[in-house]
Amino acid sequence: MHPVRPDLKIASDIAKEWPSVGRDHAKAAVTIRQTLSDTPGAIAARARRIRRGVETEAAARAQANERLGRPSIQNLLQMPLLEAIQDAGGRARPRDLYGRLADELGIDLEARKETRACADQTYNLFEQQVRWARQTAVAQGLIAKGERGIWELADAGQEKLRRIRRGNVVLLYTLDDGLALWAHAEEAASALEPGSLDLIMTSPPYPVVNRAYGKFTVPDWLAWMSDLVGMWKQLLTERGTLCVNLMDVFQPGAPCLSPYVERFTIDAIDRHGLHLAGRMPWHSPTKLANIEWAVKRRVRLRNSVEHVILFSKDANPSWDTRRLPRENYADRSEARLAAERRRVSTVRPSGYDLNETAFERNDNGPIPGNLLVAGGASGASTFAKRCREAGVPIHPARFPEALPRRVIQLTTDVGQTVYDPMAGSNTTGKVALELGRRFISSEPMLAYAEASAMHFDARPDFRFHGIGT
Repeated sequence: MHPVRPDLKIASDIAKEWPSVGRDHAKAAVTIRQTLSDTPGAIAARARRIRRGVETEAAARAQANERLGRPSIQNLLQMPLLEAIQDAGGRARPRDLYGRLADELGIDLEARKETRACADQTYNLFEQQVRWARQTAVAQGLIAKGERGIWELADAGQEKLRRIRRGNVVLLYTLDDGLALWAHAEEAASALEPGSLDLIMTSPPYPVVNRAYGKFTVPDWLAWMSDLVGMWKQLLTERGTLCVNLMDVFQPGAPCLSPYVERFTIDAIDRHGLHLAGRMPWHSPTKLANIEWAVKRRVRLRNSVEHVILFSKDANPSWDTRRLPRENYADRSEARLAAERRRVSTVRPSGYDLNETAFERNDNGPIPGNLLVAGGASGASTFAKRCREAGVPIHPARFPEALPRRVIQLTTDVGQTVYDPMAGSNTTGKVALELGRRFISSEPMLAYAEASAMHFDARPDFRFHGIGT
């Protein structure tokens, strides 16, 4: 039995209640009439312009795809673009979206700045790809044509995002040892049994202080997360662990870091009575630098470390470092240990014949450190390739499997239950299942929740319940 309450609403019940989302963007039709010359010279000139335009666009697309290494980048861009516009209040200027999308998709700085010249004009390759994605979305009716210089979601775009309505919880897919919910974290918490989870691990959206770039100010984020921590504490077993992955953000208009990570940590301890069980800094060698302060102005270093903070209800959570893979000593230490083993003689001058293992070291390897070194999630993984082939969106903020793997091994035993309340592509659930744990996931965005099923759909115990559309 999974620790889910029996009154959980199933998908078909929610599908009947799903309304059309968004405002009515219908515009009065405008007919534009243009008088064109029908002389042979004018017709030939128009044909040349059309041919030149087609050739220029084809060349630009080929160059962009080659440079960015993403043949299906427009498919990859569409969902993050729609979500970014929604986060900005349903309408935004293009210049407020380019940087956010590049950050979320992991486009390196060189690719962001790459330009090409065509027809006496210079354009930015990545920004051109974003504009093409927008044009495709307009053609599909997802983005309204609207006023010039403003990108605005249409009703169909709101519908495509399919962020679940508040108050609802949908069982999306199940396995013998796992289940995925389509739900906001708050509603999912109300559907789970108190005291049933051994590890809650998640990476929430971080508070970007520029309103055009994100969902929260720092005070909004702290209040939201504090309420969630209170709910999550009730779901943990007495020796369970809460693990939260956060990254630093800069204060608005200044090269100074927001102390929100510290404030969140202190609130979890002082308000909710959790213990600070440990920290596990995650160093990502491929992490991008802050554009304004590290790249343009050169007044700050590239911040390649994210925070992985571990809290526990009890001062002695059920951790065991022996569950982690054995690490090797440094070469000099290994050589010294080998020499010590060679010095052991089983026969002493006195004639005693000793057990040759009596003085051997109980060698479990070096004590594991708390620093995790791992690059970002690979775009060449089987999961990413399948998403691209199927034309479904890939969550733009995935962490590498090495991160949940280390935390799960340290904090849980085989057969225990791991929950990710903001699962995205459900990397946590995938790793938990591989390690013999059970998982529960929840995610409010239907596109990402459904895409996460590609981690599991080849298993014989996989059952997709859908939403009855």
